[in-house]
Amino acid sequence: MSEKIVREEDVFSEAWYNLRNYQELIRRKTAVIAYSGGKDSSLLLQFYLWLRKEKHLSKDPILFHLDHSIRKNEGQEKEILEYIRGLGLLLIDKKKTFQNFPIEPVLV
Repeated sequence: MSEKIVREEDVFSEAWYNLRNYQELIRRKTAVIAYSGGKDSSLLLQFYLWLRKEKHLSKDPILFHLDHSIRKNEGQEKEILEYIRGLGLLLIDKKKTFQNFPIEPVLV
């Protein structure tokens, strides 16, 4: 059984075609992409970078990143921000801190 090689170009071209009813809106409006560094937001970001490269966008997307500070992941947050800043896109970066509340089991 042979594996079919799927190129990013083909996937994104097909996605752009399938969005044909929304292409004018996507071209006119500025997208705000919530970027976490995960698979979903990374794929969406790559799609928008492809749209920019192929000149389908009239405006670059704005990236929004929220560090919710729930987990200890300073190294990962630093890598994400360095990557985003290297793209040359407008970045809105917010850090939210929460107090650590002890979790008490509730007996019902």
